[in-house]
Amino acid sequence: MLQLYKKRKFSDLINDTFGFFRVAGKNYFKTYFAVNGGLLLILLVLIYIAGKVFFEGLFANFGTPASGRVLDEYFNSNLGFFIGTGVFLAVLIIIITLLSYSFPVIYLSIYEKKEKPETAEIVRQLKAKAGRILLFSLLWLVTFLPLLVLISLFSILLFAIIIGIPFALAIFGAVSCWMCLAFYDYLTTGNGYFTSMRKGFDMLFQSFWPHVGASVIMYIIVYVAQSIISFIPYIIGIGGLILNPTTGATQENFSFLGLMMLITFMLSIALGYILGNFIFINQGLIYYSAKEKNEHQSLHSDIDLIGKNFDSE
Repeated sequence: MLQLYKKRKFSDLINDTFGFFRVAGKNYFKTYFAVNGGLLLILLVLIYIAGKVFFEGLFANFGTPASGRVLDEYFNSNLGFFIGTGVFLAVLIIIITLLSYSFPVIYLSIYEKKEKPETAEIVRQLKAKAGRILLFSLLWLVTFLPLLVLISLFSILLFAIIIGIPFALAIFGAVSCWMCLAFYDYLTTGNGYFTSMRKGFDMLFQSFWPHVGASVIMYIIVYVAQSIISFIPYIIGIGGLILNPTTGATQENFSFLGLMMLITFMLSIALGYILGNFIFINQGLIYYSAKEKNEHQSLHSDIDLIGKNFDSE
């Protein structure tokens, strides 16, 4: 069992993140898919259906003089389908995203006391805290999102010059870490939204560069892994068109490439949610490390154990 309450340096935050999944990864992902897997599967199926309908209309009568008119008629006749599917997908994505952010927080809060949290326990906690999760999200949209937009615009300007890229990454890591620490504090304590935001900010600056550095490194690792894996179908599609001796601008070839693009998109979304757990657990370890510096929880646990040992004697 990985010790949550522990003072960690930069390297410890990275190593313990992967160490957690080596120790508890099997149970973690078993419960994660039990809670979130069904919704994620529904999302992917709907994306496939909507994408298939879209590409069928896009490449229908490809290369014919009437292709433009047919395409307009196709999308106009299926406008209700696309709007309805889009709205349902948006709602489903919001639900899955909230679950994906909340699941690691709940899991670690149970893992703190129990080596293998059970699905039923996690579901009960999620139901009990559903109101707080929604309230945090709404308040975040009102208070934090406008600040995030301004910071994002400033970071884009920094990316325009090479020397500004490290500063942009540092800003991104700091803001994302602050948000996650505040969310961890909000769900694991009875603190209000603004109290948790303040405490998250204080925790961030306890060890600013190790916290920001670990956050940025984990985002980069997850992004690279997600990009490499998800682009495999697209590369296969391009390779198939190149190696096919009859390659040309035909409806069949574009339909095949469209299918590979659709699979790439679906795989990217699935991996984004799954691999995102590495980021959220990393943020959780930062949270528990910061709490250890403030509250010395591991010392209290050792004292409790000593007391229990004396009682047993």
